Amino acid sequence: MDDFGKNGNYDSKKIKEYDAIHELYQTISTRYEEYHQEADGIRNQLDAFDTRQNSIVIKTIQGKKYYYEQWRVNGKLKYRSLGRVEPGNLAELEIQMLQKEELQSRYRVLLFLMERLERDMQELRKEMNRHIIPDSYFFEVFWKNELSARVTVKNDRVHVSRFIDHPIRQLFSGEIISRNQLNQILRLRCFDENRADCMEKLHALGLREYNPLEIVKITHGVTYNDYLWFRFPGEKLSASDVLVR
Repeated sequence: MDDFGKNGNYDSKKIKEYDAIHELYQTISTRYEEYHQEADGIRNQLDAFDTRQNSIVIKTIQGKKYYYEQWRVNGKLKYRSLGRVEPGNLAELEIQMLQKEELQSRYRVLLFLMERLERDMQELRKEMNRHIIPDSYFFEVFWKNELSARVTVKNDRVHVSRFIDHPIRQLFSGEIISRNQLNQILRLRCFDENRADCMEKLHALGLREYNPLEIVKITHGVTYNDYLWFRFPGEKLSASDVLVR
């Protein structure tokens, strides 16, 4: 049996696995945001420092020792005199340089950690999608109460049995389409993912993520533009139960 039960729902094991993966994803996402905010704060602090990579050297001139700031410009060394070598003469500058070095070191660590977390989140998103989108499923498309098409998905293959050729009453132009093409068709039967209240609408549907298949399972793919609607396995519905006009 595939991931759907007779009522078109995922089995309990799949749900538990998804919830565990999603919880881990949320934990990592929260940590990523914390690192991101800290990195932004450090970047703002570093803006207050001189951007050049400098160091302190000591030169002896006519038998006397002097501090010099040293840095490179286009491969050439540049110097700035900081005065004679005396105890504590550069204490304030040394503190600033140490602070800058510590901030830069922490910033590099944060970038590394964020990069690792991004990879982890990407893998977890793939796992969530694998649990959300079953390998095999089917549904029927109706125009009012007339069967328009029956869609069967097996792994990467999508087969469409069309029963109406009318362009307005039929969503599919061919009998064999890709999963990506099917997903795009399902998206057209959903609200826009980029709308401002997208998360509110998802929460109202009881969903955590924007997934076209999950949305149309709840809304039946109904829009105000036509009389097409989707029926999933186990549903005893007619057009009057789902259509909005």
